[in-house]
Amino acid sequence: MSAASSRRCWGRTIVGLALALLAVVGCNGDPTTVVVDNGFPAAADAAGTMTVFKVWWVTTLFPSPVAPGASSETERTIAATDFAYALLAPGWSPGGGPPARLVALASAQPLTATPHDLDAADAELIVERIFPGDFAGATYDPSTCTTTPAVADAGQGQ
Repeated sequence: MSAASSRRCWGRTIVGLALALLAVVGCNGDPTTVVVDNGFPAAADAAGTMTVFKVWWVTTLFPSPVAPGASSETERTIAATDFAYALLAPGWSPGGGPPARLVALASAQPLTATPHDLDAADAELIVERIFPGDFAGATYDPSTCTTTPAVADAGQGQ
């Protein structure tokens, strides 16, 4: 694999090691909880950061960004095996306005967050059904992991 292809979509092989979804199944009436760990290392400059912007797993939305090397708040969930869906915000730090770029990911295996290449159907599910507000007014290309603003219809309003 070339260096350029290994960095496509921010290094899918690296993301598999960097984003962990940890579920703890409760016993004896204890609730089941889940947490997102962002295993990306902190970068010396903001351009090199990889923030986990949002994650959806089973019935649980993690709406708060998780900085590199940090963990999310623990959330309640149900005991289940399912795929995880995430948005990464490369080069973005929380508190700096909305991210300029989002990368949509789906786990390759249930209960793991090892991303795989998205086909058009997976990308549509993530962009239109799971995180629609984050892609409002934009289109997402899973082959390049790019989001572009939608062009307004020139005939609108006539």
